[in-house]
Amino acid sequence: MDHMVEMTLRNLIVGGGPIPSAIILQPASDENDSELVLPISVGTVDAANVARATNADDHKRPATHALLVDTIDALGGELESVSITRVEGATFFATLDVRSATGEQHHIDARPSDAISAAIEADAPVLASEDVLECAGLPDFAAVERDEQEREAAEFHNFVENLTPDDFKAPKQS
Repeated sequence: MDHMVEMTLRNLIVGGGPIPSAIILQPASDENDSELVLPISVGTVDAANVARATNADDHKRPATHALLVDTIDALGGELESVSITRVEGATFFATLDVRSATGEQHHIDARPSDAISAAIEADAPVLASEDVLECAGLPDFAAVERDEQEREAAEFHNFVENLTPDDFKAPKQS
């Protein structure tokens, strides 16, 4: 498996009707300075399940992701991480990275929305392969805009700092 990048949940769009649903992930650290986001299109129910996983108070009855994590725990295993491993067209593939009670590592195929919900429930990291980020990552337009504003502010600050009284004199008329 190629190098994996830890991701965080940046945004969750729970659409309805013609509005699509999506999970938006971003690298957890800026060490790569990638300014990328990873949008994963999901169904409305899947997005709602991720939203439910983020709301710890909403556990009157266990959701499927909570049941899965509880089952892994009851069997002596641990959900160590989930990995977004590849993308084919618009379809993303993920695995649950489980360490069994005997110490064996298992990578269990899962839909990304289910895997991310389970990771949130288990407080496990979400990882994405660099190949997936290169193939399906999009620029973080907010970060790009922020960087451009900072650059423009620095240029203006430099301009003001270098002004002299002569810069305010009107040109001589001939």
